[in-house]
Amino acid sequence: PLRLVVPGWYSTYWVKMLSDIEVLDKPDDQYWMKIAYRIPDVLGANIKPGQTGFKTVPINRMVPRSFVTNLTDGAKVAAGTPVALRGIAFGGDCGVKAVDFSGDGGATWFPAQLGADEGPYSFRRFEGSLPALASGTHTVRVRCTNTNGVAQPMDRVWNGAGFMQNGIEAVSFQAA
Repeated sequence: PLRLVVPGWYSTYWVKMLSDIEVLDKPDDQYWMKIAYRIPDVLGANIKPGQTGFKTVPINRMVPRSFVTNLTDGAKVAAGTPVALRGIAFGGDCGVKAVDFSGDGGATWFPAQLGADEGPYSFRRFEGSLPALASGTHTVRVRCTNTNGVAQPMDRVWNGAGFMQNGIEAVSFQAA
């Protein structure tokens, strides 16, 4: 069977077991796009919990996202030595322009080195390092900015369905 992949759009548009294609001249009025896969029609699909009275639209373009892949919450690293960071990022509906990381809660950001650019809809590896750290608990945050200039927001997105979550992830670890 064939599968239709729509680059830069959420997998709700990726049809499995494709047998035919029907072109519509109006928005899809079937259950999944009319009722289920809808987001607030506001910037970033982000509303306040309990907020009502807003217009919705079907979920559509993906948003930028990044993840640290070599550290997990609670990891232990050697104090007094730089801490290597590695991860992946994707730009969502376009390519990755930059990845930055912060070891001080987002007060200052440092550019990561980007790996090969395999195209606008591909994951992109990144790496960098935090300076030598004193003993104690530390947290690193990483953020992706895509080629359209859209950066991950500091705080998590909130909407009733939980769609389009791309708030900056934080990983806490121990230096000892």
